[in-house]
Amino acid sequence: MKRFVVQAVKMKNSRMLMVVIMIWSSSSCSPSGSLTTKISMAPKPKPKAAVSSPSQPPPPIEDLLTSLNLHIQRSQFDQAVKVADQILLVAPSDEDAIRCKVVALIKEDRIDDVLSVIQASQRLPVDLSFFKAYCLYRQNKLDESLESLKSQEGTSATMLLESQILYRLGKMDACIDIYQKLQKSKIDSLEIKLVAGLVSAGRASDVQGMLDAMRVKAASSFELAYNTACSLIERSKYKDAEQLLLSA
Repeated sequence: MKRFVVQAVKMKNSRMLMVVIMIWSSSSCSPSGSLTTKISMAPKPKPKAAVSSPSQPPPPIEDLLTSLNLHIQRSQFDQAVKVADQILLVAPSDEDAIRCKVVALIKEDRIDDVLSVIQASQRLPVDLSFFKAYCLYRQNKLDESLESLKSQEGTSATMLLESQILYRLGKMDACIDIYQKLQKSKIDSLEIKLVAGLVSAGRASDVQGMLDAMRVKAASSFELAYNTACSLIERSKYKDAEQLLLSA
């Protein structure tokens, strides 16, 4: 099961677009994760509107942005795409509109359309590499996704996406290394991902030491108990695994 969350906020004296893409994996002993990127922009001069018919002038861009924000807040993502297109007809290089359109299309699960928008925006001064990497990840084009991430800064969002890619590629040790680097970040359920990675990497014996270091109890959540139980089963501690699952 995958869930995506997006929020766009219109500020009084500036514009801010906050994008949150969350991946939840329901498969057993598989790490779930959340990917977050935040784009904050100072006010910028608006390009002059394109010449249009006097009988049907385009709405002001700021009005369209307000409408775009409203549609996103109401989860009306199909309408958000249409309004973003209206803005881009007047201001083809508007970064807010491009990013909102990309995220709205992701929310609509229109991954091919997202990649088409990114391809068409290559010559514009807007970096969509993270979204491209995420979409390629969704299409299971893992090597291409990893390549797209190379130009990105090592933020929590990019590191989480990279760890998910490495997990799917079976590069468990590299995946675990990233999880360990993220321990100082406030990442929800990181211990669940880390235990899953250790078990998949054949390092079940390291699980209890990791939990002790993080000061987390294995029974604190069912997901963590389940993955920890998997590590116990790998070590042939079947009774301990059974008791842990019953106590969760």
